[in-house]
Amino acid sequence: MIINTKRFGEIKLIDHEKQIITFISPILGFSNLSKYILFQEESGAFEYLQSIEDEDLTFVIVDPFIFFSDYEFQLDSHWIDVLGIENDQDVCVRVIVTVRSANDITCNLKAPLLMNEQNYLAAQVVLDNRRYSTRHSLVVEGKGESEHVDPIEK
Repeated sequence: MIINTKRFGEIKLIDHEKQIITFISPILGFSNLSKYILFQEESGAFEYLQSIEDEDLTFVIVDPFIFFSDYEFQLDSHWIDVLGIENDQDVCVRVIVTVRSANDITCNLKAPLLMNEQNYLAAQVVLDNRRYSTRHSLVVEGKGESEHVDPIEK
């Protein structure tokens, strides 16, 4: 199966039954799209969630635990049943990243994407937790600020 994408060109799926993720609860704002593929380029923390129904739609996503070690939530039993989750190892948690500028990169910790890696079902779940926002900053203040600065004053 070949998927056409605006961002990455043609993507050939070798085993599409194990590569297509079906969102049984759609990503907010995209209720008419339910089929996606997940992939990562060479290296790095960021992944891509590409719609196979809309070649223009690609989400940049990331494992939130890489950047936010204290990120945690209790999953409602409804989602455990609907997604067919049998144990913690079945679940892949990702959050959508939005890049507005180099200094304005946020991720949506309020509504993580939950994917069952055993049956390829997924859902975006809105958490009832005021601690998390839809625009949680991913930019670490001060990191690398002087990395490319000329140390000689003129």
